[in-house]
Amino acid sequence: MTKAFEDVIRNKLEILVQTNKISQEQLPHFLRRGIQVISPKRDFGLDSLHSILPEIVIGASKNYINKMKVPYQATSFIAANTRKDRKGAYIFKIPNQLSGGIKLLTGGERKKGDNVFASIHRIILGQEAMMVSAVNLMANKDKIWNWKFFGDHFKNEDEKLYEDLIKLNNRVSGSNKTKYYIVVCRSDATFKRLNILEEFKNRKIAVLDPKNDMNVIFLTNIAGYEYGSKTIPESDKVDYVVTGSEFDIYQAMLVLRKKYKIQIILNDGGRQMSNGIRDAGLLGEERVTLEPYPGDGIIPDQLDPTSIMGLEGIGIDGREIEKSILLSSIKINSNDCGRNAELANVYVYYLDEKKVL
Repeated sequence: MTKAFEDVIRNKLEILVQTNKISQEQLPHFLRRGIQVISPKRDFGLDSLHSILPEIVIGASKNYINKMKVPYQATSFIAANTRKDRKGAYIFKIPNQLSGGIKLLTGGERKKGDNVFASIHRIILGQEAMMVSAVNLMANKDKIWNWKFFGDHFKNEDEKLYEDLIKLNNRVSGSNKTKYYIVVCRSDATFKRLNILEEFKNRKIAVLDPKNDMNVIFLTNIAGYEYGSKTIPESDKVDYVVTGSEFDIYQAMLVLRKKYKIQIILNDGGRQMSNGIRDAGLLGEERVTLEPYPGDGIIPDQLDPTSIMGLEGIGIDGREIEKSILLSSIKINSNDCGRNAELANVYVYYLDEKKVL
């Protein structure tokens, strides 16, 4: 299956070279990276999971990831089209709505397909570490966004599917929790602006509550460390990666790989942070559940530009996500069809090999 997939991708990349969408120098990079194609049924014997999501695609081979000197990063988003004909922009949030209006993007309730796809991200891509911005941490301070946050929806709804997710998690990581929860808190100003220390003292931040037994790493600068560690001291559960007087995400990634042996990170930091890491040549892929139009009365008449994630035609290959190439698009849950289908899409970005290898 992987070989067949690679042949399709190679042909697509060669067409992009011929049409000057990517350079001759970029082509060998994507070919060297390779891919992983996991079949829940073939590889793990998980029939119920296979019926919802028949393939799990990752935009780099294990061999390539092993060679990297920084962690391989993947994002996780859901985005809904703003028009019935699917010719509108894709938005990933609705401003001034609870939790960014995520449930509204799927018509008022989370769909089965997206909950499966989100669970899979966290089991496979987030098994070692999940990374968030300090802003996202505080916006969802009472939650731990591990696979069970999404997968527990199936406890009563679909027992066999829930059992498959448990089996997959046990096979992949042997644990119910991510090893590290990484928080990008660039400076002392970030700690102060978001009131992090006060909320920590009041035990309002779930990942820092001792009862949840999480391993947290703050990425920050010297001023951030000096300010934050006075109240949130280093311990066997809390650590700091300090990049110097100025915050440097690349130096932080080097430390995460060398000191903590983290090979893969699920980047759940939000659009602004992931775009910055992408532009630094350090973001490998976007994993996006593309949703159809969620229904009348949900999408605001005037779109907030900061809520737009994609638009047909702006990708390198003419797809939805800027600066990306669509690697895989799989219909989630075969019971849905046509314009109502949810799509599990994986887009890849060009990695700066001078930095990552």
